Amino acid sequence: MRIKYFNRYELKYVLKRGQYEHLVDELAKYMDPDPYGDQGGRYLVTSLYYDTANYKAYWDKIQGHRFRRKVRIRVYDAMMVSADTLCFVEIKQRTSKTIQKKRVVLPYSLATALCSSGRDIDGGSGTDQTVISEIQYLYNTLRLQPACIVSYDRLAFNGSEYDPGLRVTFDTNLKCRAHDLTLLSQGSAENHYFLPPHWCVMEIKVNDRVPYWLTEVISEHRCTLRRISKYCVALEQATELFRSRRIDY
Repeated sequence: MRIKYFNRYELKYVLKRGQYEHLVDELAKYMDPDPYGDQGGRYLVTSLYYDTANYKAYWDKIQGHRFRRKVRIRVYDAMMVSADTLCFVEIKQRTSKTIQKKRVVLPYSLATALCSSGRDIDGGSGTDQTVISEIQYLYNTLRLQPACIVSYDRLAFNGSEYDPGLRVTFDTNLKCRAHDLTLLSQGSAENHYFLPPHWCVMEIKVNDRVPYWLTEVISEHRCTLRRISKYCVALEQATELFRSRRIDY
């Protein structure tokens, strides 16, 4: 069962293919593949992001607001999505440097009804209902609407018993679209790269601090910390409104 609430720190890096391959080899010596992936810890991630008509979540990030929230519907390893496909409805919240993620599991049809119309959903347990109520509040105050779909292949490692809470992910084949904003067309809709195919986004997630051995590995491979948001870069690449902010790699 996946965790529904957690707090952590998150560090992001943009790597070239060679850095990525060498780092994966190094981390395999210290960490375990994510058991939710295949034997090597790999799986597909697809997210439908919600935002306001004037892209409040996007601009909150660009302007560096210390408190900000994003709402998304996320599916794992789902090449085809139906109304009954179970998915995670998530609120990703940042307060200063701390990340909090709150999520509830719903069929896709109910997930979109919740995020796109604020529909009342019976969440059952108190924790699930609290998340549902917060999403309803965000919909009713912000009038959320689908904004962008982001997908990528993820390779994930979890810390050993000596590094509890540590998680490192590598995201490749980073694609997006700002049209046909439904996951029901997952198998037929055309996505486009929002970062070049030879680039990778690495994320280090920790509860307290990065272990010394990992800081040494990062330094050895000359990884540079980047404040990158996959949602923001995808939106810039997929939407004409953000033409002036597009990044030339």
